[in-house]
Amino acid sequence: MTTIRFIREGIDIQCKPGENLRELIIREKLQLYGLKGILGNCGGAGQCSTCFVSVEGGTKNCLSPLTSVEEEKLKNRPDNWRLACQTLIKSSAVILTKPQSPPTNLRDLKEFSENKKLPR
Repeated sequence: MTTIRFIREGIDIQCKPGENLRELIIREKLQLYGLKGILGNCGGAGQCSTCFVSVEGGTKNCLSPLTSVEEEKLKNRPDNWRLACQTLIKSSAVILTKPQSPPTNLRDLKEFSENKKLPR
C-alpha cells in the first residue's frame, strides 16, 4: 500500500500502486472538479482538461510519466500539474486538488504537510 496526502482536504488515503488518481479521488468522495468540470467532464478520457491536480511532494517518480494527452493539454500549465484521469500512482505523493483555484491558506497547508511525515 502507498499513501496519497491531499493537502486541501487535510487527509491521507491509502491505495495500491497502479491505481488511477482520478478514480481514487472520486471513490473517496473528494472534490476534484471546479464548476466547469462539475457541469461537463469527459468521464476520465483526458479530453476536457478539468481534472487538474498539482503534485506538491513525493519522490521524483511517485506518479506515472506524462501521457501524450497530458503533454498536449498541459502545455501552458505549471510543470507540477497533472490530469488526474491520466495519472497512475506509483508511490506516496502529496497532491493539491483544484490547483486552478488554490486556497488562501495554501502556504500554511504546504508547511503543515511538510512537517507531518508522509507514511511510506
